[in-house]
Formats: sequence, C-alpha cells, structure tokens
Amino acid sequence: MKKSGFYLRYLFSAVVMITLVGGPKAQARERSVESGNTSSKAVYWKTERDYIGMLAAYSVVYKGWQKDNARGYNIGSVLLSSDSLNSRLVFWARNCNAVTHNETQHGEVRLMIGYLAKLNADRQHGVKVPDIKNLAGCTVYTTLEPCAQCSGMMTLQKVRNTLYGESDPGFGKALERLQLDSSSLPNGYQPYPRPVISERANIIYCNLLEEGYAAYQKKYGADAHITDFLKSEVARLIFESAYSELKAYKAKVPSINDKFLDEAKKMVESVPKEFVPLHPEI
Repeated sequence: MKKSGFYLRYLFSAVVMITLVGGPKAQARERSVESGNTSSKAVYWKTERDYIGMLAAYSVVYKGWQKDNARGYNIGSVLLSSDSLNSRLVFWARNCNAVTHNETQHGEVRLMIGYLAKLNADRQHGVKVPDIKNLAGCTVYTTLEPCAQCSGMMTLQKVRNTLYGESDPGFGKALERLQLDSSSLPNGYQPYPRPVISERANIIYCNLLEEGYAAYQKKYGADAHITDFLKSEVARLIFESAYSELKAYKAKVPSINDKFLDEAKKMVESVPKEFVPLHPEI
C-alpha cells in the first residue's frame, strides 16, 4: 500500500508538472512560433503532431482498458498517413491476441492490416481512397516498443518511422537489430533494406511507464512480464492521464494543427471499449 500511495502521489505531481509546463511557457512558445520565422514554425508543428499522435495511442488503449487481458494486452497504436501538412491520423488498433485466439494479432499488425483492408473495402464500394498497397511514408505511434514481428511488417510495408511510448527491455530494439551491419564478419550480412526509424517518444508518460515497470519488477521479480504491469492500477492511471490531457489539449500551432487535433480527438472518442473485428475473419 505504501508503494501504491507513492506512485499515485508521483503521478499526481507529474500531471501537475505537465499542466504548469503547458501554461505561460507554452503560451509564450506558441506566440513565438506563430509570429516567428517559417522554419521554426515548420519544425514545431511536426513535433506537436507527434505529441498528439502519442496521446491518441495511449487514449485508444485507455478507452478499452482491461484488468484481465481478455481481449489481448493493453497495447495499442495509431497510424499517421504521411509526413506532410495534410497528414491525418487514419486508423487505430489494439492488441487482440486473446479474443481472436491468434497471437499474431498485435496492435501494430492489426493497425497495418486493418488500414489497408479498409482502403480496399472502400475502393470496392466506389469510395475514392489513396491508391496505395503499402504504408510508405506513414508513421506508427505505438504505446510499447515494437517487437520483431511488428518491426518486420513495418519494414516490408515501408513505414517511414515509429514512435513508441514505453521501452520493452525484453523484446525491443528489433528495428535497430535489422540495421546491424555484420558484413565484416564471416558469413555476415548488410543491414536489412527499407530501414524504419524507431524513436522513443519524448513524452512524460513514457518516463512514468518505464519507471513504473522498473518498480513492478523490483516487487515481483526481474522476470515479471511487461504485459502484466500494463494491466496494473499504476499503468491505468498513467494512461488515464494521457487520455485526459488529449481531451483538454489545445494546439500550440493552431493555424496548422487545429484541424488535425480535432480529428484526432474525434477518432479517439469513436473508439469503443469492446473488441472490434477488422474483418469477419480477423
């Protein structure tokens, strides 16, 4: 109980800090960006979209929070359509390996398969959609560092980059491993083609989750699985805070990101708690 109380107080302090950071300093930064030079503005609107994308990914998971992993693990992701001014968050997905009895159904896998399947279904019904069959140029925002399976699919689908909201010390760094150059060794290999940029998100919830998991391991042992931590009350409170921030968030570069933020919020609010099949067979 003492440890739980400590983390609740710590989380509350972190949320307060976020609020303060988003106050006068953020407002001053907004004024500077809005009235400043174009290059500064161009850099910041992209950074803000990444921030909103991560808040959306955490929120998608929170909207379907579970204590028993009956659907799958509390892991989810959202997809950004491109790296341009016209980019949008176009799809969301959560881990569903339990309810589907199919352990390939990780959040990122369902995200990629689901979006391309939706485009094709719309296309078959005469809806004008992007003429694509892979995810070249897209960004995946995911709450947990991608595993080897998801990293392999991202690589083959030409995903531009992925930002993750918690490091996975057991199954992470898969994309980095694909880029290892062992060609100087006997029977070595060049880095795998189509590199995907993998980055840890610069967001406080990532720090809180990693610190929370480290404490969880101290309590339950070094082998305590990260997916068990992700159904704990400590984790739930962190995801809830991210969801609350997204709902209250106001764009710092409104001339560019207001519409993007509004669509992101609407997408998150449309996410149901229950399992949603991607297709009758998935």
